[in-house]
Amino acid sequence: MRTYNGAPAHTDTISAGTELWRIHRTDSPFPPNSFNSTAIAPLAHGLTINTRTTRIPRQGRFDPVHDDRVCPGGSLLGGYLYVGLSVGAVVAEGILRGTDIPKTGMLSDTALAEVSLTRMITGEDITVAVLDTQAGLAAINQDGSLTGCTWRDYRDSRITCTNILLGTPTAAGVRYRCRHGQDERAVMLVERGTPPEITIDATGALADRGWARDRVIESLRDDFGLVVDVP
Repeated sequence: MRTYNGAPAHTDTISAGTELWRIHRTDSPFPPNSFNSTAIAPLAHGLTINTRTTRIPRQGRFDPVHDDRVCPGGSLLGGYLYVGLSVGAVVAEGILRGTDIPKTGMLSDTALAEVSLTRMITGEDITVAVLDTQAGLAAINQDGSLTGCTWRDYRDSRITCTNILLGTPTAAGVRYRCRHGQDERAVMLVERGTPPEITIDATGALADRGWARDRVIESLRDDFGLVVDVP
């Protein structure tokens, strides 16, 4: 992964009224629009981990680094929230990320078990750093490895993203291309003292028949060419 050059990132605006999406565990005690501000994962060096003896670290690609010895000022970013800009984005990262796709292209409906789809609405304009354009990546001396690396390089991607946000003080998050859905875009938002206003519009368990299950099955078919073996 390349070294961030300190330049402010290109930015764009997520307009007030935009739909944001999440797929999350149905039994989660936390509201889908809540920012994780109390359980920031420590940095873990994935390249040194033997998965036969050690569990894969529970850290996300862009989780802000709160260790000010590594990223001075990183703790000021506060908590974080990952959201999709489309149903396809959260299908990619919330379902396909952990699912092996068989030769038939037919997924078991167990892939939809124990998770829910939530639609949220932004209550204000939100400025985000752009990590999903060629010019945007070039401006900050980055390439596709920042958004396409595996969990083994999340230590570096977390440090890089934290420094990009510190170097782009107007940005309340980053927009990026989903690794498991190249046509889809996701956003990692940070609090920076006051989190962006995001309200929950509707939630539906994917195990139950209804709008949420229908939207996910439609996305799997239309966006990824996959079908679900619905009993």
